[in-house]
Parts: sequence; C-alpha cells; structure tokens
Amino acid sequence: MKAFSKIAFILVLISVLFACKKSEQFSDIPYLEFRKYQLKDSVDALGNIAKICELHLYFTDGDGDIGLFDEDTIAPFDYNLFVNYFETQNDSLQQRNVSPPFHIRIPNLTPSGQNKSLKVNLKYDMDVTYRNSDTIKFELKLFDRALNESDWVGTGLIIL
Repeated sequence: MKAFSKIAFILVLISVLFACKKSEQFSDIPYLEFRKYQLKDSVDALGNIAKICELHLYFTDGDGDIGLFDEDTIAPFDYNLFVNYFETQNDSLQQRNVSPPFHIRIPNLTPSGQNKSLKVNLKYDMDVTYRNSDTIKFELKLFDRALNESDWVGTGLIIL
C-alpha cells in the first residue's frame, strides 16, 4: 500500500509540474512585426465601391502597457500606432502626407492579473480607394504608454 501511495504521489507531482505553464517573457519595449496584407473590395457607408488593404500585424510587450485610455487625447498620447504612407511616382517611392492620417489609437490592452505580458495579433483595415498610385507601401511604429517605441516595420510594396 505504501508503494502505491508513493507512486500515486509521484504521478500527481509530475502532472502538476507539467501542468504549470510558464508565462512568456517579453521585453518592455514593444516588438512589432508585419505578417501579411490582403486587398479586399468593399462598399462604404454611402454605397460606393472601396478598396481595403487589410494589414496583419503581430506585437508583444513585456509589461503590457499597450493602449490608450479614452481621456488620452493630447500628444504624445493622441495615437499609439503611427503609419507612414508611400506611393510610387516616376518609378520612385515617395512618402506622402494624407489627411486624415493612417495613424490609429489602440485601446488599453493591459491584462488583469499578475502576468502583464502581451502577445497580440492585430488586423488593421485601411481604405486605399483614392490613392494616386497603383503601388503603395506602409511603415508602422508602435508606442506604449511609457513612450517606449518599437522599430519601424515595412509592408513591402503593395500593388493595387
């Protein structure tokens, strides 16, 4: 009986050890990665045909301070995902300012609980209907609330 109890205890202990999932550790500086894009035809609110560029992004942050609160509206907390937009003109890639800009506000994503690490897949739809070029590119940078910033990441050329 003692041997059975010891074996059962060891099996339970092994199960508990393997069941405990270690939390992933990431840098407190946001890491941003462009994964892919997809072009889609859509219809806007007025019934007009629209061309949507769906960007698939991935990011991590070790302390989870990604995202803005509703009351965060004054620079540098007006946006937290910054986007540079480029068009080809005369076989050359040129950065263009667009109004409104493609920057966005990611809402507060800080997890509750002890482990604050974030690992997020983000899909961002951009209306590229009225562009002056058939080839475009985006560069993106992510900021957290401590104003740590990711590296710029580019999409590569997108042929509309």
